[in-house]
Amino acid sequence: MRKLSKIIASALLLVGFAIVSPAQAEFKDMWAYVYSWDGTMNSIGEMNLTRETSGITFKVLQADSDTAETLYKYKDDTFTSLGNPVSGTTYADNTICNDMVRFRTDPGHSGDENVDLMVINTDGGYTTFVEDFNQYKHAIVIDERPNVPHTGMIWFGPSTAETDTGLDFQYDTQIHDVRVEVVTVDATETVDVGLLSSETSGDANGLRSLVSVATAGHIADTAVITGGSNIDYTPATTYGALLVTAITGSDAVATNGGKSYIGHVVTGANAKSLTYTGSAGSDTQAGYIFYSFTRLR
Repeated sequence: MRKLSKIIASALLLVGFAIVSPAQAEFKDMWAYVYSWDGTMNSIGEMNLTRETSGITFKVLQADSDTAETLYKYKDDTFTSLGNPVSGTTYADNTICNDMVRFRTDPGHSGDENVDLMVINTDGGYTTFVEDFNQYKHAIVIDERPNVPHTGMIWFGPSTAETDTGLDFQYDTQIHDVRVEVVTVDATETVDVGLLSSETSGDANGLRSLVSVATAGHIADTAVITGGSNIDYTPATTYGALLVTAITGSDAVATNGGKSYIGHVVTGANAKSLTYTGSAGSDTQAGYIFYSFTRLR
């Protein structure tokens, strides 16, 4: 009888341990191959897809949120942390992502069993946003058709020096517009967006200049028609010289100012690397850079 009691006690102890230990069933191992599509079809009308085994970076968000998920290495029962965003180097590492979007996470902690993905091909800046990604979805396709307008995105963080995002536009790409979304504010500070200044004809603030990060949200240009006491005028623009030519106006006759869109085409051996630069006191700012572009051929 005493032996039976010990067996029962041991069984109860094991049950208790299973209850208080991390609920393994809540954690999900998710993976997907990443493909690009250049718009061509095969002889039976199927998309010609190319599997991307390098140059991919991705970020995992809680569903319908700007909050980053906590990630761990795929199928790692010791729960080794995985950085989020996941770099291109990590993506190509066969011991971590192995040329795939793959990770372990617990999406259920936020009340939703799915996550959202931002997946960027840094060779060209092509982007796809995958909503409600889960452990049953195993293919991600990035639209990379030429002669078709695209909108891409990449994240930025605190930085007081020009920081290369790792994203390179392809030659013969026309950049139409660049916008900044602030997620984490940094009062009194600004951010510039440009093409790497150390490259040929590079300009660190050539796309956007002195964009305030003091307010969360999508930040509009400051150069809007303003009613003055003497004359209507256009204040200083936050667009850079690669996209807009501008004259700053003021509330004085003959200085109304204005701006003219010129756009920018990445040609020849000129600068193609997308960068951002925070102002001197930048230490908390974070958000996203959105860019509209078309690869001309």
